[in-house]
Amino acid sequence: MHRCWDVPELTRLIVESIDDHDPDTNRWQSQLQHITLARLALTCQKISGTSLDVLWEEHYGYVNLLKALPAEKYRISDNILTITEPELEDWDRVLSYSRRIKTFSDVDYREGCPVPDMSVLESMTRSLPAGALLPHVRYLFCSSSSPLFSLLPSLIGTRVSSIMIELTSCSWRFSVVQELALPCVTSVTIVSDGGVEGERVVTKLISDFVRCESLLRKIDVDRLTFSTLLHSSNLKHLEHLDTSVITGDLVCSREDMSVKRQFPALLTLSLRTPSPSLLAKVVEITTFPLLEQMWLYASNLSLTFDPTALLSSIGAHSSSDHLTSLIIALGCNLSWGEHQVRTLSALALKPLLELSNLSWMELYYPGLCPLDDAFVESMARAWPGIQKLHIECQYDITATTSPTMQSLVSLSQHCPLLVYLRLDVDATKIPSAGLTAQRRALHRKFSLWEVRLAPIESAHKIATFLSAIFPRLQMVCYSSPSRKEWDEVSRLISAFAEIRADERHLIVHNGLPKDVD
Repeated sequence: MHRCWDVPELTRLIVESIDDHDPDTNRWQSQLQHITLARLALTCQKISGTSLDVLWEEHYGYVNLLKALPAEKYRISDNILTITEPELEDWDRVLSYSRRIKTFSDVDYREGCPVPDMSVLESMTRSLPAGALLPHVRYLFCSSSSPLFSLLPSLIGTRVSSIMIELTSCSWRFSVVQELALPCVTSVTIVSDGGVEGERVVTKLISDFVRCESLLRKIDVDRLTFSTLLHSSNLKHLEHLDTSVITGDLVCSREDMSVKRQFPALLTLSLRTPSPSLLAKVVEITTFPLLEQMWLYASNLSLTFDPTALLSSIGAHSSSDHLTSLIIALGCNLSWGEHQVRTLSALALKPLLELSNLSWMELYYPGLCPLDDAFVESMARAWPGIQKLHIECQYDITATTSPTMQSLVSLSQHCPLLVYLRLDVDATKIPSAGLTAQRRALHRKFSLWEVRLAPIESAHKIATFLSAIFPRLQMVCYSSPSRKEWDEVSRLISAFAEIRADERHLIVHNGLPKDVD
């Protein structure tokens, strides 16, 4: 046999190449990979252990495991699996495989897979010591709809680092979740449609993690109450917090509302809620010294809500130099022009200019937001490292104070890393100075501009102007009423991009500097 099999690391790499664990792999190809691994495990003792490790590393459901019991100890009838009084020694073959499992789901979603009945639950409880079946599981996926859900705490070991829980039915089993609050767990994801009962489970689970001084680093849950969100600040190692819906109201104790809550290790924060007032309050009474990403979404918006306080609180986080990504989406579910909301003034946006290290900025607001060339230039100067800038709001694009093509000149001069831009401008106004050699900035990153409302007069002039200040521009996406003119702009930009690419290739081929545009 080749000497490469004497090296465990090399053996592992070769065997792993057979099964890629790709979720997009079709059913038949996946089965073929498993058959190949099983046959490889029977080929030679040197590679048998490694082949079995890879074969059993990811496992879904208990059926295949239980088939490793002696043949007389299990039976499948009418797609129901039953087992009959196995002794401890009968589990030896099962345990030799189960100890290799690192990723486990208590639900097997394969079509026609046998379903274990209550005899399985009883036999596992009586015959196996606690944690014996899955002692080395690292990643656990479980659903309250599984009949074995209630047994999980007694079957898994103490090495679990990541748990994903689906609370969709059988609410009487929800209490089991609290037993999964192990100190070793670093990531928790909960998908719940259990309503109020599901919220209570999440609240209790996070409290248990706090009490056991868990090393929890990631929380991703569908629903989280306002008070539980504040309580999670006591998780000193928490780095990622993502919740789809913040529920509850702002009625907390006076102490809760007056004391600033610090998330000492939080790096990414993503909050979604129907009420923008909840977002404003969360940002106001919390601090994030290490925060890098803040994504805030509010599905509704009313005429009574003033976004100034929220934007001011976000700007107050400028004391941290770590924040590089900011998304503010207010009124996500509202149709444009169908609801009355307050006008968002440029003065209200000014605190965001204090966030000098932004590389990704998105603002969605379904109300009026009067911008002009001067404010866009202020943004360009304030965010020199910006790479993606997305401003989507309503304003009168034909007004004398609306942004013009001069705003693009400012961005080209002050934002050399800009790659993507979503900004509506008045494309009928082309600055004459924009095309002079002294004012033109050869921007080598920018490749995509997206516009929605942009009146235009000359497609040729616009395409020429854009190609001059953004020589690497590849595409212009639009949904403007002036569709015919923007069609022509898009066609010309694509043609210019091909010509410039050919020119760069020839220049480099002839030995000239590679950065020539």
